[in-house]
Amino acid sequence: MAHKNKKNNGNKNAHHYHNVGRNAYEAKVINESLQRAGNNPQLKGIIHEVLIKDSINANPINIAKGVSASLTKSPNAKTVDIVVSKGGKVIQRIQAKDTLQSVQKTINRIRSGYYNSSRIVATHETAQKLTEQVLKHGVKKSIQSSGISTNTTKALASKAGVLGTTGLSKACLAAAKSNAVTGAVVGTGFAVVQGLVDLIDDEKDAGEVVLDIGRESAGCALSAAGAGAAATAAGSAVAAGAATLGLTGLAVTTMTVAAPIGAAILVGSVIKSLWDDIFD
Repeated sequence: MAHKNKKNNGNKNAHHYHNVGRNAYEAKVINESLQRAGNNPQLKGIIHEVLIKDSINANPINIAKGVSASLTKSPNAKTVDIVVSKGGKVIQRIQAKDTLQSVQKTINRIRSGYYNSSRIVATHETAQKLTEQVLKHGVKKSIQSSGISTNTTKALASKAGVLGTTGLSKACLAAAKSNAVTGAVVGTGFAVVQGLVDLIDDEKDAGEVVLDIGRESAGCALSAAGAGAAATAAGSAVAAGAATLGLTGLAVTTMTVAAPIGAAILVGSVIKSLWDDIFD
């Protein structure tokens, strides 16, 4: 019985690890972006730069090769946002783009040779638009997608409180969708491993394991979706409240970063508990 309870607790805690881990990382990204550029409407662009930089540094192949990325010293750099180095030597310069509303301006700069020395890495939506225009105008410039959605950068900017309540509902929806996907992946992976253990121990048959996997996947997706939306709303609310009270500085940044994590854990836990209760 104790062994079974231990496994059940493990299943119920799977979503906690996802919510805490994801929101803690997002808080780190927001904090780094605020420290770099302050509270400004263009923060989503800085967030995109940080996400690209982190993805390069977290790549196991790059780690093995000694390749690392860093942001340029100035947040207002015109042609290069990220510098990639190996052994102290610069091997690549990246211009990050999250400019869905000013694609033509970017195209004009490309045509004038503005980014000849750098590689353009854009959000998924921006990359699509830029590629269409590059082909249309016959411009010889490769556009690479960062794999990051503009909806994600907007959601994180909203969580930081930079966008206020403007587009908050859309930002919450974007956060919910994004978190739901990764939550489902985490829930499925955990349930698959647990299912294999149950099969080996002859505690459950294949049919029961399949049902468990589906239930855990759906539960974690639902929990993560609610956590993501709650975190985005909480960050925006705290920042708006601080602005109303005239608060500034490190204390505001700390509250803006911490509040979403607490909201995500609380809401995610409640949703998952209610979901698990349905099947208990």
